[in-house]
Amino acid sequence: MRSSDLRRERENRRRAGYREIILHAAERVILRKGFSAATMDDIAREVQLSKATIYKYVPGKGVLLFEILSHYFDDLRDKMEAIASEPGTAGERLTSAIRMALRESESKQSLTKVLWMDKSVLKLLRIFAAAAGKAGAASTADRKRLGQLLEKRKALNSVAERIFRDGVASGEFRPMDTRQAVEFLEAVVEGYAHLRFWESGHPASADAGDELARFVLAGVRNPERTEKEN
Repeated sequence: MRSSDLRRERENRRRAGYREIILHAAERVILRKGFSAATMDDIAREVQLSKATIYKYVPGKGVLLFEILSHYFDDLRDKMEAIASEPGTAGERLTSAIRMALRESESKQSLTKVLWMDKSVLKLLRIFAAAAGKAGAASTADRKRLGQLLEKRKALNSVAERIFRDGVASGEFRPMDTRQAVEFLEAVVEGYAHLRFWESGHPASADAGDELARFVLAGVRNPERTEKEN
């Protein structure tokens, strides 16, 4: 590898590291103060960096929510990629993926509640729901950012789909539309997480991931395989 490539790689890693630190600091500030009350000065003090440095990685508070969500999807995709590449059966990897998804959702529950209670966040969500061309519709820049988030979600789902394809190819899973299987999996996991969100004070049980995995696997296992083979 050329020295210029090495320098570029080191710089990319350095920037990614700073961005992660800043976004985690922003989450802590939002948890304490709420999204509307949080300022870039607050975040700079939290992370002990100059505001000028903060702006190099987060252009402003207006895009902060996008940046937090973008980082969340990137982190989930990296974790899903690691699971999809693990040895073992497709069923074992699918179980690990469900455990991970629930664990990550649980870790963000407090932040999610704060954001849902924030009027400016709800206004932003209403803007996204507005039809293009209507008054109050999202700006071109915001729609571009939303499109980027949707692409990141698709990238995450494509990794999960690989687990289903591996299971079908090995005969462990029955033949299926793997894209629809991922959509079903997403609905199951998000539905369970949504239930936990509204039932405050009732965290997910320790074996919730395994319970959901058994439910999903019961529907996708190949009935022609013997119990021993599965």
